[in-house]
Amino acid sequence: MTTGTWQNKVNDNVVEHPAARQKRRRIFQLSRSRLPLLVVGLLLLYVSISLSGRFDSLYTMQRDLQAIQTEVDELRVVNQDLSKQLELLRSDAYVEQVAREKLGLVKPGETRIVPMANGATGAPAVSDAEVGD
Repeated sequence: MTTGTWQNKVNDNVVEHPAARQKRRRIFQLSRSRLPLLVVGLLLLYVSISLSGRFDSLYTMQRDLQAIQTEVDELRVVNQDLSKQLELLRSDAYVEQVAREKLGLVKPGETRIVPMANGATGAPAVSDAEVGD
């Protein structure tokens, strides 16, 4: 009698059920994975986008700074011209010139001479300053 022999033999004709198979587990190996490359690529993309925005605003600020500096320089020149003009207007010589030319005033003891147009006849013009003396 040959009992138990069928249990000891490995039967190659038997097909295992798919659920009965042991699944091979893959061991995660960081060195063979593409995940680090993906993370590094995303980080580089983020950094480059951030820096490009910063450089753009820095360029805009520098351009604005140059425009403002040019405007300041122009305003300094205008301010210097106005200061010189103000100094001239406050001087005694200018006040005297305006009093003589525009207001027709004369100093005490001076005689005012008013030119007449060609061909005009009549009495010479007498200024108010001369009448009061």
